[in-house]
Parts: sequence; structure tokens; C-alpha cells
Amino acid sequence: MKEIVSVSNEKIQYVRKLVREKSFRLENNEFVVEGANIIKDLPKNIGIKFLFVEESKVQTYKDILVKFNEDIIFSVSSKVMNAISDTSTPPGILCVIDIPNFDFDDKNIVVLDGVSDPGNFGTIIRTCVACGVKNIIAINCVDYTSPKVVRSSMGGVFKVVVKNVNYEKALQLLEGYNVLSLDMSGKSIYDMEKTDSKIALVVGSEAHGVSKIMLDRCDNLISLPMIGDIESLNAAISLSVALYHLTFAL
Repeated sequence: MKEIVSVSNEKIQYVRKLVREKSFRLENNEFVVEGANIIKDLPKNIGIKFLFVEESKVQTYKDILVKFNEDIIFSVSSKVMNAISDTSTPPGILCVIDIPNFDFDDKNIVVLDGVSDPGNFGTIIRTCVACGVKNIIAINCVDYTSPKVVRSSMGGVFKVVVKNVNYEKALQLLEGYNVLSLDMSGKSIYDMEKTDSKIALVVGSEAHGVSKIMLDRCDNLISLPMIGDIESLNAAISLSVALYHLTFAL
């Protein structure tokens, strides 16, 4: 196992740019994954470029390290790990992987229209995986390869296909779908009837809701009934409740 002790090391500077810059991630088709729980369950079809482990955690993570080629593993000092980690308390293990390049399947789609909060995006990914939805369209959203989205997805990011597209491309991808949009003015989702058509479920940004372009494309507006005096629900919660109902109750 090679050792890196300097923050100025070329590989370390490379990782730091991947963590900080979306354009650099897209240019190199790579992003950073941090944490033992995610790394130990990485799918075999994911390409791994480097794996970094804090020197004091080598024994702690030995069962994970043996799964990877020793040539890509680097032991780093705590100072170096702090420099490349995106967390205030680094777990001590981090790797650089290829951005997956998978195709949509011919099933239901979730559309995120301007979702800017990383935690919401990651939670939505986890819900999609739980409900068997592989396809996600992201329009003007936070980058799904950002460290915070990857962490909050808890590995779900490797089990979905996310396409970052503009509105024109999104509309093309939605041809043939029954498009449902979550909107406060829509009819209750519990009044919906079962359908055999492919569904695309749209959720808008936390601040502005679904865009006019997507509202104009929607076949039906749906809402979640609320008894309490509250204006709206968090985007990830709304999407999760609606997707569970569409998946398991209809």
C-alpha cells in the first residue's frame, strides 16, 4: 500500500477539485464517494480509480480494503484525509469512481424540476430505489454527483439512472408517459384510479414549485391532502409519499 503524507500531492489536489467542482467532475467523468457503508457495497460494474484510507483506520477497514486491487489503495495522514473529505468528521475512507453511464429502462420515471437541496435529492434517490424506479430526469437541479447528494443517497446513486437535461430534452424523454405533477391545486392522489400506463411523477423546487413548462406538459395535477394548517410539504417528503402510493396502493 502506497503512502501519501502531503496535501500538495498531485492525486490529492485532483481529488480536492473533484469534491469542489461540478465541471471538473463532468470533464473527467469521475466523482468522490466517502464512507465505509457506501464503499463496501459498491457494485462490481463501477470503475474505481483510487481508494484512500487514513493510516489510523487501515485495520478498521481491512475487510473492505481486501476487496480492491492494492495498486489503487493509498494510505494517507489525517491531515491529508481532512483535506480531501467533504465532512467535518471524516470517516477515514474515500474513493474516486467513474460516473455510471447506464440507460433508462422502459418503466416509470421521476422528474426533478429545479430541486436544489442535496439532502432532498439524495432522499428522493433512496425512495426511487425502494419503489423500484430506476429512471430520474433532473432539470436545473443540484449535481447528483456532489458529495452531499451521494452521501444522502446511501448508495442509491448507483442503482438509478440520472439524466441531467434541459426542458426540451426532458419533454422528448417523456413522450408516451402519463405525466403527473405534484401541485397544491391538484386533485388528491387518493382519488386517483389505477392505470396501466407508464407514469412520470414530477416534483418541483422547494422555493418555486413545478415550472410552467412542465405544468403545461402534465396530464394531471395531483396533491397530498393535509389536515393541519401548513402550506406545503418538503419536496422529498411529498415525492416519497406520492411515489409509495402510486407504486404500492394503485
